[in-house]
Amino acid sequence: MLVKEIMSKRVITVSPESSLKEVGEILKEKRISGLPVVDSGGSIVGIITLTDMLNILNRLYKWKELEKAESGLKLSNLFEKEKREAKVRDFMTKNVFVLSENDTIEVVMELMFNKSVHTLPVADKGKIVGVVGRRDLIRACF
Repeated sequence: MLVKEIMSKRVITVSPESSLKEVGEILKEKRISGLPVVDSGGSIVGIITLTDMLNILNRLYKWKELEKAESGLKLSNLFEKEKREAKVRDFMTKNVFVLSENDTIEVVMELMFNKSVHTLPVADKGKIVGVVGRRDLIRACF
């Protein structure tokens, strides 16, 4: 089975200048686990996923835990402000595995299982044409 047979063709993307709030809203509303990041020409420059968003929350949690141990610190307030003002470019994964439409489902499984990747953009001549996520893989295999 080929990637073009299982990929989602209606791809939602964000720009490096998008806000984290916008990303969070899209991920919640569309019930997806990641968004390809594209530049103004439509080329893939990164990906931002639920894992990236959880890492941000993890950092905030750790700052709050540190404040409990060291009274008087207000570092979490600074990080909350940074989180509100942060752009996708600040937290996206830049080294992205990109599939072609003619890659096999085995390539998808290798990346998902061996590289712990759950959202894979699909490109043709550097432009995004689809995305394969965990749900697409489950649909194809079961």
